[in-house]
This record gives sequence, C-alpha cells and structure tokens, in this order.
Amino acid sequence: MRRRVFALCAAAAAWALADAALAGVAVEGLDRARLLVPAGAAVEAYANAGYRIAVRDDEILVEVETSPLASAAPFLPPPARAGEEPVARLARALTTGVATQYEAVSRVLGWVSRSVRYELDRNSPQEPEQVLRRRSGYCTGVARLSVALLAAVGIEAREVAGWVAERSGPAHGYHRWIEVRYPDRGWVFSDPLTTHHYVPATYVRLASERVASSGGGLVLERDDRTAAVDVYGAGAQGTRARRNSPRQLAASLRVVTGGERAGVAVLEGGGLRRTLRLAAGDGVFVGLEPGRYRLELRLGGERLERRLLIPAVERRTLFLAGPV
Repeated sequence: MRRRVFALCAAAAAWALADAALAGVAVEGLDRARLLVPAGAAVEAYANAGYRIAVRDDEILVEVETSPLASAAPFLPPPARAGEEPVARLARALTTGVATQYEAVSRVLGWVSRSVRYELDRNSPQEPEQVLRRRSGYCTGVARLSVALLAAVGIEAREVAGWVAERSGPAHGYHRWIEVRYPDRGWVFSDPLTTHHYVPATYVRLASERVASSGGGLVLERDDRTAAVDVYGAGAQGTRARRNSPRQLAASLRVVTGGERAGVAVLEGGGLRRTLRLAAGDGVFVGLEPGRYRLELRLGGERLERRLLIPAVERRTLFLAGPV
C-alpha cells in the first residue's frame, strides 16, 4: 500500500476569525530568483529588511526572506488638525486604537487591497485624492494613495520604481510599489494590492525610473520556498503578507503527498468544506478552528480519506506517516 505524509500544524486561535476565506494569508520562507536585467534599465545592489539584490554582469540575484518582521515600533500618530482632507480623515479612522506601527500599516494596506480596484487607465489622474474618490487606479495611483494614507498618520513611506519579471496578479513589467520605514527595522517593501510587508523575488528595484525598452527581465531560475502558515486578517482574499511575530492566529493544516503528485485535498469540519489544489503535492489549509475534520485526498483515480483532530494547543507540528 502506498504511503502518504501529512504534516499537521495545530495552534491555539488567538482571536476568532469570522470568515477565513475572506482574509489573506501569512507566509514564511525564503524566495530566491536569478533574472536577466531588463533591457535599458539601471539596476544596482540594494538591501532592506527582508530584501537583497545583487548584480553580476547582466544577471540579477534577488533574495527575499519572509520570517517575522519582529518590529516593536509603537504607533504614535500626530495630533489631528481641523479641516483635514479626506485622505487624512480616512487614515485616522483606519488606525484608531492601534498600538503598533506594523498594525497601522496593515490596516491601511488592508483597506487599499479590499477597497481599491486595479484599473490600467493612464488617462485618469493618479493623485491620491482622485484615486480615493474613484476607488481605482493603476500601480502608480495605488502606490501614491498608500503613501499618502501612511504619511497622514505620521508613518514614513515612499514610492518604489521597479520591474516585475514574472506575472504576479496585475503586476508585470514596469511597476510601482512602496517602501515603509520602521524605526527599529529600517525600510520594508510592500505591494499594496498583493503582498504586504514584503515583495516576491521577481520584483526588481530600479535605480532609475527611466527604462529604454520593455524587453528583458526574464526569470532564469526561481526557488520559492515560501508557504502559507496562518491567516492575515487585514488583507483582502488573495493577499499574502509577512507576519510581525510567529504567534498563530488560527490553526493550519499542511498536506504533502509522496512523490510531489498533483491532486486535490478536501477538508470538512466546523461547518465548512474547503478544497485545495496541490500543484506539486503540497498545500496548506489556514484559518482553522480546533475540532474534528475529515480529510479527503484525490490523486488521479485514487480517493483516500483520513479523520483528523486539530487540538487547541500551542503551535506544533505533527508528522503522520502511513496509509491514509
């Protein structure tokens, strides 16, 4: 009988999540890429908290680390002023009662990811006030609105001109994202609509905004070992984020099949039924509450089943090897 390996990551829920399917996911791991320099683009070595880029002849080496940011910076917004503009009023409303800068940034970027629609219309104004009014913009407008919201509550942030060498949501080719400064951790990248507190290794920071052509920027090699580990309640569904601490918000279940066989995993329990595609024989269910579950694994013509108990305990990993 063939054997399968199931890795069960169980953790005590720190707070009740109303609907994990509507939230983003927190990821951890290392992402590396070897890329061709975009034609006509100026690229230079650069590093911040979690991102490092090196240039060797016409190749670029990017390494992204998504371990917890571990920032203890408090959130200290400036005093409110009479007659503040809509951008400032929104920023204050989003960050009311927040204690840390990480949470404040998450609240602001989370609102942007849920409320602003990506729209590639270069004839529309991309200033923060217009993007907020329309609730839409392309990467430049989304970055400008995000920076303006953060600046309104005293958080230093700036736009980043860059290149994305592999399609990631709306991002491909020339792109803009943002960089936020934490007093105790330094500068940290975020792409407001897709990835918070980090960007993937296919994101190349440019030393200049001028690009001679749109060619190049190809991925020669990619080793992405980031994986979902928890929910990210601030972001929209599909958003990926780097956590600030390893504390789990909800339980998670990782499913690994032998031989990296593609398939589908179905998890039932707690009044929910979730389906997960295992592209390379590996996938993670996040946002689970403690309880009993039925896991069904579909690999080609095989259908295998196992009953599982996800206990309410501190985070730990149980390796269950044997017949399903």
